[in-house]
Amino acid sequence: MIALTFEIYLQEPLLATTLEGDPNSAVSLTYIPGSALRGALIAQYLQQHPGQDIASEVLPRALFLDGTTRYLNAYPLDARGGATLPTPAAWYCPKGETSPVYDLSVEPRDDEDWQPQAVNAPFCRLESNEVTFYQPLKQMNVHTQRDRVMGRATESSGAVFRYEALAAGQTFGGVILCAEAQAADSLEPLLQAGLFLGGSRNAGYGRVQVKRVKRMADWQEVPLPRADVPPGALVVTLLSDALLRDANGQWLPFLTAEWLSARLGATLTLDPERTFAKTTLVGGFNRRWGLPLPQTPAARAGSVYTFITPVALPVARLAALMREGIGERRAEGFGRLAVNWHTQYECLTLQEPLKPDSVKTPTLTGDSEAQARRMAERLLRRDLDRRLLERVNALEIKSPPANSQLSQISVLIRSALPTGDIAAIQKRLDEMKDKARKQFEAARIENQSLLEWLKKHIAGNQAEVWGWLYQTSYPSDDLPAVGGVHATFTDNLAHEYALRLVDGVLHRAIAKRREEER
Repeated sequence: MIALTFEIYLQEPLLATTLEGDPNSAVSLTYIPGSALRGALIAQYLQQHPGQDIASEVLPRALFLDGTTRYLNAYPLDARGGATLPTPAAWYCPKGETSPVYDLSVEPRDDEDWQPQAVNAPFCRLESNEVTFYQPLKQMNVHTQRDRVMGRATESSGAVFRYEALAAGQTFGGVILCAEAQAADSLEPLLQAGLFLGGSRNAGYGRVQVKRVKRMADWQEVPLPRADVPPGALVVTLLSDALLRDANGQWLPFLTAEWLSARLGATLTLDPERTFAKTTLVGGFNRRWGLPLPQTPAARAGSVYTFITPVALPVARLAALMREGIGERRAEGFGRLAVNWHTQYECLTLQEPLKPDSVKTPTLTGDSEAQARRMAERLLRRDLDRRLLERVNALEIKSPPANSQLSQISVLIRSALPTGDIAAIQKRLDEMKDKARKQFEAARIENQSLLEWLKKHIAGNQAEVWGWLYQTSYPSDDLPAVGGVHATFTDNLAHEYALRLVDGVLHRAIAKRREEER
């Protein structure tokens, strides 16, 4: 087969959703599924051939529908540009440590003093006995549902939901396996056009750039076996999720010895002690119908199955199995596997990943700079609001004064919020009558009197307010940035959040007392 290899650079965050998360959230996969790439190329093809029925025409049917052209999952590329693969589930390290890494599919450990801990990195790159792990970057954005007609949130459409997407600026390695050169000739120009992948494309997600498209005749996902596998252990590692059915047509969440024996023509038995299998649910979405695909159980990528074969297995048969894959929906990247891929070494040496070069951002000026600054300040305010809520909920006034006394201070605080002038509040605290002063001095918060706490927090400076909200020193160089323009934690912003912190604590105490008096 002819392989088209290419790099997918994320110009915007990418949202290829999984089935996890609550109804008001969407969590992206850690890779780009082959189905998303195939769907994007179908859209490109239809745009260039409007009105064509791809189900009836020979060429587009071979490209997209009959399974002869396969769109593999695009996994992350490391900083060196090397391709990564799903981390085998048989890899463990000592508890509390990250190195060395032991392959328990090669030799189970029976040391009673050794406490295993599974490697939690989703992707790896294996070279000889050295392994490098890779964790794709994600970013979380909060959105508000808008009315499509009015263009803004309304009472009936103002739900808040969260997107956890693959962060922009990352590169993934994609592969398309073509049965004929004609298919590669047709797909190559489609790849080089501008593509959108995943969901929420109108909300700033999904724009990608395809680079370095190459054609290879001898491409291999992992090295093929060089000789017949002798009787003994046969280790099968899934390089993508696999959709399997048993003889009765029921879905199989695991690769079984019976299933693989039927494909290889040999009677295999499973070694449970050296098998590390995982399962998952696989779904999807049909844009043509506008409906989700049925959710089906699947054998999960990274699962390691160790089988015992009583006879030698021909290398040609194993190589064909690796090239063709197993199970259903192989045209979408499912069913990829490796045979005896990582079993040469029982112990692997962990290598620190090479840090990517810093991305040079263009210098913004004029309106662009002002817009970027506003966006960065909104990001800062969003985080400050979250920290403020956490801090208010964590603080509690013991033996608080009467609600009438607390309300008087709260009214002054709200009057001072627009201007930041706290003179009236300070005067009220300094000239407080003896009866009220005794109440504020008797009330305790954070191991000090409420009166002392109010005077300190109302007049807080930048460093103090940041410390109250973040419990850390003020990181002036680590504030949100958009296009290289950083937000600024100004004196006015510090005074505003200091007053809001005090007001939130007072209102919480007032509400609590009202509940107790009911």
